[in-house]
Amino acid sequence: MADSKKKFIVLLLTALLTMGLFSCASNGPASAESKKPAANITAESTASTTSTDQAKGVWYSFNGLKFAMKVPADLKIKAVSKDKPQFTGHNDRIKVSLRRWNQVSYPNLKSLAALVKKRTGRKIRQVRQGGLRMVKVLGLKTKIKYYILMPNGDDYILTISPNKDKHPKLKFKDIKEEAKAIEASLRMPKKIPSGAKRIRLARTKFPKVNYLVLVNSSHKIPDKWMKKISVVKTVNSLGKKVTAERKTYKAYLRLQRDLEKNDEVFIDLDFGIRTVKEQQKLIDDYTKRYGAAYANRIAARPGYSEHHTGLALDVYLIIDGKEVYLNEEMEKYPKVWKKIHAKLAKHGFILRYPKNSAYPYEPWHIRYVGKKTAKKIMAEPGLTLEQYLARS
Repeated sequence: MADSKKKFIVLLLTALLTMGLFSCASNGPASAESKKPAANITAESTASTTSTDQAKGVWYSFNGLKFAMKVPADLKIKAVSKDKPQFTGHNDRIKVSLRRWNQVSYPNLKSLAALVKKRTGRKIRQVRQGGLRMVKVLGLKTKIKYYILMPNGDDYILTISPNKDKHPKLKFKDIKEEAKAIEASLRMPKKIPSGAKRIRLARTKFPKVNYLVLVNSSHKIPDKWMKKISVVKTVNSLGKKVTAERKTYKAYLRLQRDLEKNDEVFIDLDFGIRTVKEQQKLIDDYTKRYGAAYANRIAARPGYSEHHTGLALDVYLIIDGKEVYLNEEMEKYPKVWKKIHAKLAKHGFILRYPKNSAYPYEPWHIRYVGKKTAKKIMAEPGLTLEQYLARS
């Protein structure tokens, strides 16, 4: 009997030990495996929390700019003024600024990237995100900075930085995650998630310009004209800065692309806006180079130059990769000018001083008047703006 009890106890202990070993064997790997799902659950939970936090934000879409972004609900964005295309917003930690860049490049991402790199002196990255084309400036430790190319060719600068007005010691690393969330939201308005709360900001209105303004030897530039127009700036292939009225410049870019693509004709801007002081300097240069008689015939006196308007442009030729900008040299290419003149009206320009008019022929001097008027004027060879306005 004692032996039977001993055998029973041995068998029972063996069974218990076996069960224990199974339990240990099962719990070991199971614990290791269970950590993975636990990690996944934690990650999903964190993502869910982040998503919930972000869901409290507000989408801002900027009418006319084809641009949208999502910011924290307490970060209120507003237009700076009715006259300037600029928007700012802030909360206790973050500042956001979106403003139009007055430096306008050719309306493609590659050219914008080259210009930004040259201007900032930093490494850059071309980015396509949410339907937007952007250039990000790399290596900035105090802010995020984007140059955004709008569909209409305008360039905007977006800056996201710490709100040091509230907290002078606040650093970018302190708001990095929030700033990255705003950065990741950048997109065109049509790509905003359905059902998202959004606030539409009215497009800043640009001044209405009289594109038929007459400035010549007997008609002075209207008073305070420069305050009535919006201007943009660019740099030509010679490294020279050129300024022009906003709409005029954008029309010029379309003309330039048309000529390059369809006629293999290459042009660039020589002159746009000239101040009264710059006009006097031009006359002095012409006098020195060609004599007073030529200078007085070819250049208007200060205050009476159409170049004061920003609507008149002087272009020069690029022949076989070489800039041809001296008047006497440009006159040697009548066939090239003929191709250029044939495209002017299509883009809203007229040849301001055609042949057989009362003014010296200047094939390089074009004037923006709008497509409808340009087609009417250019349909009659030799018709000047003065004659057209007299009829009207």
